[in-house]
Amino acid sequence: MRIFTRYTIKSITVTATVAFLIFSFLVMAVETFMNMDRFIQNNLGLREMALYAFFSLSDYFLLLLSVSLLFSVSYFLSNLSANNELIALYTAGYSKRRIILPIFFFAIFITLLMLLFNENLGLRWKNGRDVVSTELFGRSGTQDATNVSLSDMESGFVVHADRYNQDNQRLSYPRLILVEGGKPVYRLEAASASYSGGIWTFENAVIHRMNSDGSYSVSTYSSYVEPSFTVESDMFLSQNMQMDTMDFFQAIDYLSSLRSLDGENYQVKVTEFLSRLFEPFTILVLMMIGMSMNYTFKKNVLLFSIVESLVIAVVYYVADMVFSITSEQGLTAPLFSVLAPMVMTILLSYMLSLMGKRI
Repeated sequence: MRIFTRYTIKSITVTATVAFLIFSFLVMAVETFMNMDRFIQNNLGLREMALYAFFSLSDYFLLLLSVSLLFSVSYFLSNLSANNELIALYTAGYSKRRIILPIFFFAIFITLLMLLFNENLGLRWKNGRDVVSTELFGRSGTQDATNVSLSDMESGFVVHADRYNQDNQRLSYPRLILVEGGKPVYRLEAASASYSGGIWTFENAVIHRMNSDGSYSVSTYSSYVEPSFTVESDMFLSQNMQMDTMDFFQAIDYLSSLRSLDGENYQVKVTEFLSRLFEPFTILVLMMIGMSMNYTFKKNVLLFSIVESLVIAVVYYVADMVFSITSEQGLTAPLFSVLAPMVMTILLSYMLSLMGKRI
């Protein structure tokens, strides 16, 4: 039994490694050719191209590994069937459950290993991608945000600005409304606001205040500080923050702050964060797809088995994309949207394995 287990793990590992290297090479080649004009404009050589290709692979690593393992499991089990080795195993007293058991535990091991990798080395790899991209091409995208709005009913404020510039931590044309007891106390309008040492300073500010006696007053200030307004400047970049490169505890703190300040964007970011956490479990899902196939086709076992497995994998990724969109739109809960495609895909593959009609 140990011999068969070692044979199973070795066969799957070797095939998955070869498939992963081939897929990785294709992805890196595509990424390189898609950015060829940028390499030419910046007079970059082969070393820089190879460096960029390697770090760009971080976005596709788990996807390629999952598909490679799915292909490897399907290839191994379909070969057992095509070569009549399954008949020999069944005759020797092996059940299908016993045959796939080593694969199942191997899938769990790889999933847990990739979970640790994704939250440690994977984060460094993705951060390195951003660093390399900036060094080679300069800042790839603006760190400004336009038409930004934040609100916190507990602290009692609503703020909107035409633009936030990360370089100098400055808001352009901010409008701040303070609320007490559900009613606006005053409205502050300013030409700009700068952030320094945890304090926002509004320049050329005009304050419209509703007094307690019911009167209305307008005050102007060349420089004004509102002590109750203590939002960190990075919160205005909430739409641009990348959840796939943030440290785990940093992401938790960020989401906690975002929940009360920007409820709409919170739904999007928490979905991205949960997708990142559960991404390694894609390996387990796809390998279970490979394990659930019956491999009882009368002819072309290898071809039809791999095609069937890949079709189910496509269904999984489409369902994952659809549920991600519904979660970001607030139609479904983030955790449900992440787990539902996995459960649906496993049930689908199991139902197909029970179907008696085979080609």
